[in-house]
Amino acid sequence: MTALGRGRRWGAIVLFRLASTILRGATALFQRRMISGAELRTALSMARWVERAGARVVLGRASQPAFIKARDEDNGGIA
Repeated sequence: MTALGRGRRWGAIVLFRLASTILRGATALFQRRMISGAELRTALSMARWVERAGARVVLGRASQPAFIKARDEDNGGIA
């Protein structure tokens, strides 16, 4: 494994651990009623962003959603 590969791996590990810490901390604060539901959702959104950044570090690019082309008749003739 090259130095760049090791750096990417460790970078991803750090990002995933950070996301895990955000999730655990936000959940604990919410259970103790120290943050609201809206603040919990914000923390969950941030954790998701950090996880995606970790995946991007490992994979080298953003994941692409799979688009399915529907035929015109599947949509009632509307294109």
